[in-house]
Amino acid sequence: MTRAIVRHVVHRITEHPDTEVTYEADCLHCGWSATPSTDGPAVNLACMEHSGKSNHRGFRRTMTGFIFVVRDGKDDRPACPQAAPPAP
Repeated sequence: MTRAIVRHVVHRITEHPDTEVTYEADCLHCGWSATPSTDGPAVNLACMEHSGKSNHRGFRRTMTGFIFVVRDGKDDRPACPQAAPPAP
């Protein structure tokens, strides 16, 4: 008979320290898109300006960020996998 020991380890999500969230927006009525930016209020302002010129009121806004899952109580930055050695 085989036995296994199961341990539960608490994990959490942390943002990647070398990146920022990128904000984007697209008009739902035409092909207009805001310039992607790390400044969320600037993207919101671009949407309001487009709305004022076109009377388009619907936008899809996306926020893209990068995260890690790490063990709770450990360093926020997980060890990165080692790069494979170059082929001979």
